[in-house]
Amino acid sequence: MGDIWADVRNRDPISFVKADYFFRDFNEPSPDWVNQPSTVSYVESDNTVNSALRATCTHGRIFRFENNALLLIQFLRPSVWRIRFHEVNTAPENFTDYNTRTIVQDTATDLIKKLDDAEEVSWHVELQDTSDYYTLKSVIDSGADRTSSVKLYIKKRPFQIIATSYVTKLSPFLAVPDIGVPNGVLNGGTNGNACGDDEVTEAVIWQTKERGLQYGHGAVVLSVQKTPTARYVGFGEQGGRNFAKDKTFMNYFNYDNMRYRNVYGKGPEYDAEPLYHSDPYFIEVNALPSFKSQVATFIDNYSHVCLDLGNTEWSLLRLATRFNSFQALLFAGATTQDIIQSYTSLVGRPRLKPRYVLGYHQGCYGYDTQGKVIEAIKNYRDLDYPIDGMHVDVDIQDNYRTFSINLNAFPDPKGMFRYLRDQGVKCSTNITPVISSRESDWYTTLKEGLKKGYFVKDVRNLDPTLNGVTDHVRYCVWDGGNQRFLNPSDKWSYDRPYNDRYDLNEVFNKAAPFHGGVDYGFGNGSPGHYPNLNNEEVREWWGRQYQNLFDTGLEFVWQDMTSPCMSQIFGDMKSWPFRLMLDSDGWSGDPDADKQKMAIEIWSLYSYNLHKATYKGLNKLPGREGKRNFIIGRGSFTGAHRYAGLWTGDNSSTWEFFNISVAQVIALGLSGVTIAGADVGGFEPPDAQDNQGGPAFCDPELFIRWNCAYSLLPWYRNHYSKKGSKQFQEPYAFEDYYQKYKKNSSDADRAVYQAVHPIVRYYIRLRYTLLQLLYDAMFENMLNGLPIARAMIITDSVDGSLYAQNVAFTRSQYLVRNDVLVCPALFQKRDTRRLYLPAPDGWFPFNLRAFDQKTLGDAISKRVEGGTYVDYYASITAVARDTQNLPYVLPMYIREGAIVPQIDPRLFVPDRTDSKQAGLEANPITLNIYPGKDQTYNMYLDDGISRESAPETTYVGRDEATLGNDARKHRLRYEDAFGDEEARSIFNHVKISHTTSLLRHFQKTVELTRKVTITTPWAQYPWNDVQRDIGSTYKVVLWHEPGDTSISLPELKINGNSADSNGFFDNKARATVVDVPVQVADPKAGLTVGVTFQRSDIDWH
Repeated sequence: MGDIWADVRNRDPISFVKADYFFRDFNEPSPDWVNQPSTVSYVESDNTVNSALRATCTHGRIFRFENNALLLIQFLRPSVWRIRFHEVNTAPENFTDYNTRTIVQDTATDLIKKLDDAEEVSWHVELQDTSDYYTLKSVIDSGADRTSSVKLYIKKRPFQIIATSYVTKLSPFLAVPDIGVPNGVLNGGTNGNACGDDEVTEAVIWQTKERGLQYGHGAVVLSVQKTPTARYVGFGEQGGRNFAKDKTFMNYFNYDNMRYRNVYGKGPEYDAEPLYHSDPYFIEVNALPSFKSQVATFIDNYSHVCLDLGNTEWSLLRLATRFNSFQALLFAGATTQDIIQSYTSLVGRPRLKPRYVLGYHQGCYGYDTQGKVIEAIKNYRDLDYPIDGMHVDVDIQDNYRTFSINLNAFPDPKGMFRYLRDQGVKCSTNITPVISSRESDWYTTLKEGLKKGYFVKDVRNLDPTLNGVTDHVRYCVWDGGNQRFLNPSDKWSYDRPYNDRYDLNEVFNKAAPFHGGVDYGFGNGSPGHYPNLNNEEVREWWGRQYQNLFDTGLEFVWQDMTSPCMSQIFGDMKSWPFRLMLDSDGWSGDPDADKQKMAIEIWSLYSYNLHKATYKGLNKLPGREGKRNFIIGRGSFTGAHRYAGLWTGDNSSTWEFFNISVAQVIALGLSGVTIAGADVGGFEPPDAQDNQGGPAFCDPELFIRWNCAYSLLPWYRNHYSKKGSKQFQEPYAFEDYYQKYKKNSSDADRAVYQAVHPIVRYYIRLRYTLLQLLYDAMFENMLNGLPIARAMIITDSVDGSLYAQNVAFTRSQYLVRNDVLVCPALFQKRDTRRLYLPAPDGWFPFNLRAFDQKTLGDAISKRVEGGTYVDYYASITAVARDTQNLPYVLPMYIREGAIVPQIDPRLFVPDRTDSKQAGLEANPITLNIYPGKDQTYNMYLDDGISRESAPETTYVGRDEATLGNDARKHRLRYEDAFGDEEARSIFNHVKISHTTSLLRHFQKTVELTRKVTITTPWAQYPWNDVQRDIGSTYKVVLWHEPGDTSISLPELKINGNSADSNGFFDNKARATVVDVPVQVADPKAGLTVGVTFQRSDIDWH
C-alpha cells in the first residue's frame, strides 16, 4: 500500500514544479483559474495623489486591466524599463517605490537620481494617449534638444507591449573600394549604397504577444515574441551545453544538485536542470541582423523562475514566476558591451578583489590533518609550482562545528597558517550557515545564538489537509529524475544522518529554533540551527564570528552549503521546508519590510544575505583594517557577485562536466560575475569509477585538458573529494601513480600520465606571467562591468557569423580581456582542435612562453586573416617526445595590434603589507606590442591588497579629469551599495597606445613608423612603491612581422625630449627591445618609442 500522505504532499501547490510541467497549465486553452487580460486603460487617479505623480509613476505609469488588476511599467534608465505585476495588487498604493535587495539602491527614485548624477544625464518620461495605443517614452534632455531613447507602445485592445528604439545600421562587412571619389557618389549618382554607416531608424526591438500576460494561483507568465534570427545567450550558471539556447525549458531554483542530474536525470548537459545559483538573465542578439540592437531580460524574483525558450511554440519566449511579484527588467543597447554596462549599473559590480585571487588554488575534502595540508604545499613548492591559495575543508572543524578548529588534527593552526603565509600561500576554510546543536562549554556561537534568539524559528504556514499532525508531513526529494517523499518524523529512517534521533513533534511549528543539519557524506556532518540572516542584527553578529579564525591566520572565506543545503530529511529539496516562514528582509521604511514569507517564496534570498553578511563582517573585523576581503561562494542570486566570487558546485571528473565548464564561466561573465569557475578536475569521481570500483581519480587526459582550459579563466582551483572518493588529484601525483601501478601499460598511456606534471606546471606558470593582464581586466571590471574572460560576442560583435554559422565556437573560445584568444580542446582523444578566428581583425599564433629559461618569446608567425578556420594540432603525447611542444597543447592567438603585459612567473603573488614579503625582489613588466591596427591598453598598478586602491566610485573612474572633480565626488560619495567606503583611488593608471603610420610609398614597398606612447594620467600610488613592485623600467618589445625589413633602432623621447634608448633589434625574436623608465618628470606627457621599417606594399594593404 502506498503512502497516502505522500500523495497529499504531491498535490500541495506549495512545491517545486518542473518548468515543462508548470507551463502546461498556461498552454491555450488554459484552465478557468488562469486569467488573461485583453484590454488595458490608463486612469489618472491611479497615478497621482493630490494632482502630483506618485513616486512609482515619476518615470512610469500604472495601467488597469478590464478585471481591475494593475500593471506598473517604469523606466529606470532611458533604455531600461521594468514591468511589475502581482495579482494581489488591486490598489495603486500596493506598488511601492522599493526595489528588491538585488538592485543597488533601495528605491527606484534613489537609483535613478544616483545614476543620473553618475552618468551626467537628464531625462524624463512622457505619456501620449492615441486611439489605439498609450505611448510611454523616455526622453533625454540635451539643452534645446530632446531625444527619445525607447518608446513603449501599449496597445489598448488586445493588450500588448511593443518597444521601439532608434537603432543604427551596421557598417557593411565588405568595404566599398576607395577610388578617390567621396563615398556614395559615383558619376554624379549614388553607388547603390543608400545607407550611410550612421543611418538611424526606429525599429521594434521587443514585443509581447497579444494578450501576452497570464496569471493565477500566484504565478505570472509573460509571453514575448521572438524573431527567426534571434539568438539567446547568458543564463548564468546554466549557460553550459549550448551557449546560444533555443527550444528548451529553464528552471531557476537554487538546489544542492550534486552532479547536475537530480531533477531530470539527464546530467550536466541538460539545460533545464536547476543548479546551485540563479541568474535568470539573458541577452537577445541578432534579432535585427542589419542593425546594432540587443535586448537583455532579467527576472528579479527570489522564488522559482521558469523560462520556455521557444520549446512550446518556436515564436514565443515565456517568462514566468511562480510566487511573489513578477518583475521583468529589460535592457536595450547597441552592443553586448552596452548591455553589460547598463545591467551591472543596476545590479552592481564587484568590489576590488585581492590580486592573489587570480593565482592557482588547491582544495581538498580529505586534507584532514595539519600534516596533510603542509605536505601538499611542500610538494608544490619542491617542484616549483606557483600556488597562492589553500582551501581547508570542514576537516579542520571540531566535530563539524562551524567556526571551530579541531586541535587534535590541527594542533598548531596559527603555526600552520604562518608557515603557509611564509610560503606565499593564503588560506580559506569552508564555512557553512549551520551552527551545530551539539553543545559544548566553549562553543559560544551556539550559546549566543540561542540566548539572543538569533536562529530561524520553526513557524510554518501549515497545509490544512495535514490536520497539524507531524507524522503526516512529507518532504520532497528528487533523485535521478524521480521525485519521492520522506517522512521527517521517522526517527529510524535510513535518511537520518549521524544518528540524529530528534523528535520533530517537539519543535514543529512551536517557534523553537528550527532543527536542521548538514550532511558532508560518509556519515560526516552535524545537526544544527540556522542564523536568521534575513535580519540585519543577526547578519552583523554572524560577521563577528569570523574573528578567531582570522586572528589565527585565515585570509579569505570559502562559503559552502549556501542555500542553505541540508540533509534531505530536514526539508524540501535538501533545504528549508517550503512552508517554513522566513523574514523577508525588506528595506528600512518599506511598509512590507517586517512581513514573513514562506521559504519557497524567497528561496534564494537567504544565500544572498549569507554572502553579504560575511563580506561586510570581514570588512569590520579588527585586524582586517584596510585589507580587501574575498569570498568564494557556491550559489546565490543575482547581486551576490558584489560580495563574492562563484564556483559552480559539486561536479565530477567527466568529459561532460568539463565540456560545459568553459561555457558556464563565459555565460556568467555576461551577467557581471567576475570571478567564477568550476572545480578543475572534478570534485567527485566519474560515475564509472563509482559504480564499478575502478581507480578513483580523474582521467589524466581529462585533467590536462581541464587545467589548460582554466589556466586563463578567472578562477582556477583544483578541488576534489579525497575522503571516501578519490585517491589524488594534485598534478604532481599522476606520474607517481603510474610508476607504482601502471608500468606495464602502453606507451601512449605512459606518455599521458607523464605529461600531466610538465603540462599543468607550464600552464600555471604561463598564467602567472600574465597576471598583470588578468588583474587589469579585473580592475577594469569595476569601471565598466565587463568580465575578465570575455565571450567573442563582446569583443568581436561586428562578426555576424558568431550569431549564425559560427555560433558553436562561442561556447568553447574566450578572450582574456580583449586580445588574447584561448581555444581549449574539449573532447577526448582528439589531438586536433578546429577553431575559428573572429573577423575582421588578423591574429598571430601565441608566441609568449613560460619555460624555466627566460626568453622574450618566439618570433611571431605570419598573420592569419580573421574569419579563418584553423585545425590546430594540440597533442598531449607530443610533450613526452619533446618539452618544446608544451606551448602548443593549448591553442591560443593574439589579436593584431594587441598590447600584452607580461611578468616573470614567481611562485606566488606577494602581499606587500606583510613585513616578510615587503622586501621581495621587484618583478618588472614587459610590454609586448604586436603589429597591426592601432590600439590602446589601460594598465593599473597598486599594491594588490589594500581597499584604498579602489576607484572612489565605479563611475568616476571613467576618466581622470573627473577623479579630480571634488564637487562631483561629493555627489557620488560611497555611503551606498555602489562601492567601498574606504576607496581612495590609490592606484596608477598607465595608458599605453600604439599607432602605425605611413611615411612614404616606394615602387613596391612602403616605409612605416610605429609609435608607442606611455603615459600615466592618474598617479596616486607612490612611485617608491611602484618601483618596489615592478622596478624602475618597463621593457618594451615591438614584435615585427616576417616581411618587415630595414628596421631602425628605436628612438626614445621623454616628455617630448630625445633621450638615449639603449634599444636594440633581437634577430632571433625579430623584435625591437628597449627599456624605458617607469617614472618620468611629467607622467601625463609620458614618453614615446618609435621605429621605422619597410614592408611590401601588398602586405601593407
